Amino acid sequence: MKKTSLLVSTVLFLFAGLANAHGPVRAKMTATITVDAPVAKVWDLIKNYDDMSWHPGIKSVKGDGTNNKGAIRVLTLANGTITEELKAYDAAKFSYKYKITDMSSTGTIKHAGQDEPLPVLPVGNYAAELSVNDKGGKAEIEWVATYYRAYVNNNPPAELNEETADKAVSNVLKTGLEAIAKKVGSGSAAVEIDIKR
Repeated sequence: MKKTSLLVSTVLFLFAGLANAHGPVRAKMTATITVDAPVAKVWDLIKNYDDMSWHPGIKSVKGDGTNNKGAIRVLTLANGTITEELKAYDAAKFSYKYKITDMSSTGTIKHAGQDEPLPVLPVGNYAAELSVNDKGGKAEIEWVATYYRAYVNNNPPAELNEETADKAVSNVLKTGLEAIAKKVGSGSAAVEIDIKR
């Protein structure tokens, strides 16, 4: 009996250790808001890939002025820059997809004996889609982001773990959608956020 109990305890201990030591897991965050405005009005605000003046977190955007696949935009934030590539654009479906290709860092931290950079957005392999759909004369804006935490090895520091990544991405999506709602005259609408791993 003691051997069985010891074996079960050992297995549970090892399982708990493995669960806590896993590498990054892909997250999918979906943020939606429904605004009392026609789809065309919302799309007109966000349709230009190199214009994010509607987002309060973006200080400026530098791009080539096109909505063609492969177009690059560089976002300047308060604490650094993010470079993104347009992966798909569909004006008929009021949507576009993009991916982060480069980010500046805000500094470094020491973790596990190494200097780890702190990226502007604490994520890795980030891709997103922004779209607008008609919901009975109202516009449903959906912003879907997929990403990993910034730290690729096991046992991430707090600054680069899943919780920090989720909080940062949620802030980007929520403040952006709230700003769109305000600009199209539907400022009291609520943002719904769902995350899956």
